[in-house]
Amino acid sequence: MATNLKSVRAVVFDAVGTLIHPDPPVSVAYKELGFQHGSQLTREDIARNFHRVLLAFSHQTTTDEEIELQRWRQIVAGVFSDLEDTDRLFCELWDHFARPASWSVNEDAAAALADLKLRGYQTAIGSNFDNRLLAIVPKLPPLNQVQEIFVSSQVGFAKPAVQFFRAIEVELNLFPDELLMVGDDPANDIAGAAEAGWHSLLLNREHSASVPDSIRSLREIASRLP
Repeated sequence: MATNLKSVRAVVFDAVGTLIHPDPPVSVAYKELGFQHGSQLTREDIARNFHRVLLAFSHQTTTDEEIELQRWRQIVAGVFSDLEDTDRLFCELWDHFARPASWSVNEDAAAALADLKLRGYQTAIGSNFDNRLLAIVPKLPPLNQVQEIFVSSQVGFAKPAVQFFRAIEVELNLFPDELLMVGDDPANDIAGAAEAGWHSLLLNREHSASVPDSIRSLREIASRLP
């Protein structure tokens, strides 16, 4: 949607890549736990496989906890191409990424959330994560200040499905043009928000030139709002 954000009353953040990141990185956690189960894959092997398999098992439009559980079971099996049985490894990885200690808050999140709170904007998280995120966020200050958390497995639809965004509108009791989506995924966050009639800002920390409706840091959100 266009860059005029005068009607915005609430900012909805994507989670992974926008507010938080795995710590240690996925390839490190996968290699360490995989090695304990006999995998000889390198970090480079794992990173390459993970990218490929994640695309192959992308989110379905409709989802729930069981669908997400099985999706990640298939992802882990696909990543560890040198193992025949990955069931126990999957369970350990699932539990690993359920722990708040396995995640770190991106350094620009605190200032952005503080600015929005000071100026009276409502904040929420809208993520294609599963219910594990509901236990992770409250343990990662300052994300515990975020007022609402929406995960696709609970909503029943995954971004970029318009139903995901409509469910948030209902819960927040806001109209589409009163909502701003901030995320790092052009398809799930930005195209999905546009289809729903929301405003959006693409977080692209790597771009070197000014791009419309794009920010390099979450700190820039406040300067885009009236």
